[in-house]
Amino acid sequence: MRGIRAGIVGVGKIGLVHLEALRRLGYAEASAVVVRDEARAKALCDFYRIPKYYLDYKDLLADPGIEVVHDCTPNREHFRINRDALLAGKHVLSEKPLTVDSRESAELVELAERTGLHTGINFVYRHYAAVQHLRGMIEEGLLGDIRVVHGEYLQDWLLYDTDFDWRVRSEIGGPSRALADIGSHWLDLASFLAGRRIEEVCADIATFLPYRREPGPKGRGDGAAIAVDTEDYGSALLRFEGGVRGVCTVSQVSPGRKIGLSVQVDGSIASARWCQDSPDRLWIGRRDRPNEDFVLHPSLLNRRGKSVHSYTGGPERWPDAQKNMIDSFYRSILDGEEPLYADFRAGHEIVRAVESALESGRTGRWVKVS
Repeated sequence: MRGIRAGIVGVGKIGLVHLEALRRLGYAEASAVVVRDEARAKALCDFYRIPKYYLDYKDLLADPGIEVVHDCTPNREHFRINRDALLAGKHVLSEKPLTVDSRESAELVELAERTGLHTGINFVYRHYAAVQHLRGMIEEGLLGDIRVVHGEYLQDWLLYDTDFDWRVRSEIGGPSRALADIGSHWLDLASFLAGRRIEEVCADIATFLPYRREPGPKGRGDGAAIAVDTEDYGSALLRFEGGVRGVCTVSQVSPGRKIGLSVQVDGSIASARWCQDSPDRLWIGRRDRPNEDFVLHPSLLNRRGKSVHSYTGGPERWPDAQKNMIDSFYRSILDGEEPLYADFRAGHEIVRAVESALESGRTGRWVKVS
């Protein structure tokens, strides 16, 4: 298999994760990065042995050696960078959410289909072996007819009013925070496992900290008080295609929770639950037989689970799931392999669902995801 040359736009926390993951693949090269601070760009290139850097993403798009663009920028920048990358003939892997507006995401879907380029959204939780194995179980009918999908994604990193991040600012992160940032992951995971689109949403959202303090000269919490117009919390009732029901809660102010992601699928025969805290296990529940704590091993995985499991034994963790996601994206480009990842159309569906949840939270009624 030939190699692939990638460029990363935005090398903050998640950009570094992309960089580390693609370097683990062996056949991929980070050929260039885009960083606005030239001193930091030089330091990154020296440390990671990256051949080139650019200060403007348009210069990277003009580089004929770059085949794939990783868009790891803040949310409001996604639309123009993704659009310009497609127009420049580059395959695009975007961070979530795809955009902050469903009109923009719809435009990207149309452009991707018109150009025929590969597109992906970094919904990384699809790419755990346990999650793929669970999807395989559902496809094989082992849970019966799917009736309910429920779960949560809870964090505590924005618990205090002195906790601050660019995602708090709607002019940078968009009109939604908790739902768009972590809720989008859960909604994609639920849709992926159920194999069905979300059709209708009834949501309750809340901002418990209407003001937060920016970091000042002395450090955290001694800066100006900033009004907050993005949500700390959201819960939603969901109606999927085919009558499947769902419910989820997301929060960034739940003490003690770091990556508190869990999802349970209830069928007519059995239920199955996956939790990020124990990523190599599935709880399987039955009425007339003992419940099962299924610990993953390569010899026990179904076809889907084996497709992303890289080791002879032992659990896979979040960095492995990230590598699996990028590997699937690259292999679909290089070898035409069946994609396991979410593309721009799937990302657009989640943008629509989040948008509908915000409207429902404002109006107090069910809103169709249209």
